[in-house]
Amino acid sequence: MLSDTRPLKSLLGRFTGVSGIDARAFRSTMVIATFHRVNDWMATDGLTCSSAKFTAFCRFFATHSRVVAFSEQVAGCRAGRDMSGTVSITFDDGYRDNFETAAPILRALQLPATFFITSGFIGSRVIAPWDSELQQQPGWMSWDQVRALVSQGFAIGNHTDTHIDMARSDQHTRRRELETSQQKIRQELGISTPLFAYPFGGPEYFSESARELVRECGFECCASCYGGVNAVGASPYDLKRIPVVGEWFTTPEQFGFEFVLGRALGRI
Repeated sequence: MLSDTRPLKSLLGRFTGVSGIDARAFRSTMVIATFHRVNDWMATDGLTCSSAKFTAFCRFFATHSRVVAFSEQVAGCRAGRDMSGTVSITFDDGYRDNFETAAPILRALQLPATFFITSGFIGSRVIAPWDSELQQQPGWMSWDQVRALVSQGFAIGNHTDTHIDMARSDQHTRRRELETSQQKIRQELGISTPLFAYPFGGPEYFSESARELVRECGFECCASCYGGVNAVGASPYDLKRIPVVGEWFTTPEQFGFEFVLGRALGRI
């Protein structure tokens, strides 16, 4: 049933785009989009999209909103400014194709992005549990590649050291993960990052005590990844991100229609 409705939603999305409804909907809120893998050799799945699809989404965001750095949105939230009408592009985990495929597209389109890296994965051959069934591993960026992203003007965020479940881990483990990751980032990149996105991204993977620890450790924000948008006055420690991956959003037009419909029904 889902597959049957997506082409129709894409068609309706073209109408909302041409009519200007998309642009008006985006102007009313702050959006943070999240990607994981961008490549052309893996089948589209819950974490992967093609380079053409990623390019199309980037162009869509630039057409219907003002694409800004995630850090600009965070600063605006902390200052109480209205960041409606802005979209930021973020990535989670640190996959190698972020550097090889996504970054060149972003540079060509002159769009900023933030890469939340799991520091213990960078430069390693670790196989993430969710990738264990893949016949060919996508691989992680090296620290040289992460340094290159920084030199190209992209931002780096913290995603813990080993991608732990922040809800079920004890406070000592959480603190160690945050501090170890920050230490590695400072050592390898010569910078500290005030940006944090918690692993797995769903509300069941986080807790208020974890949120307070993130604040205590000096981070300026905390981002999820289970959908939703951010209204004026949103707490920088409770920022919602929309995962634009997998088979649900097949086209930017479908995304636009779902976005407009969700806003109209008060779901997002």
